[in-house]
Amino acid sequence: MTYNTRIYNYANLHLEDKQIIQAQLLMLESVEDTITNYTYAKETSTNTLETISFEEGVNALEEAKRNMYNDIVEYMIFAIDSYEDEVNEIDTSDPFYGLYEEMENLENE
Repeated sequence: MTYNTRIYNYANLHLEDKQIIQAQLLMLESVEDTITNYTYAKETSTNTLETISFEEGVNALEEAKRNMYNDIVEYMIFAIDSYEDEVNEIDTSDPFYGLYEEMENLENE
């Protein structure tokens, strides 16, 4: 899917939608953590059946991660398209532009 990240990015979301995206990203992070755990378990496993199971689990989780990422971006597009007010064009190619700075500010408070 192609979309204009100058318009469709985190910084242009309203507060409620930002909170939804943050929650979705926390779920995505837990999937990434599980992938890391499964990968480690696969590499340290001495049982062939276990190794295959972890490998299949990693493959399924990688696909789920890609789908979740796409769903998050699609939600941002849907949300921004539904706004009645205009959004600013921002010179970025990152759909999550503004998120990292906002999270750093929250940590510093």
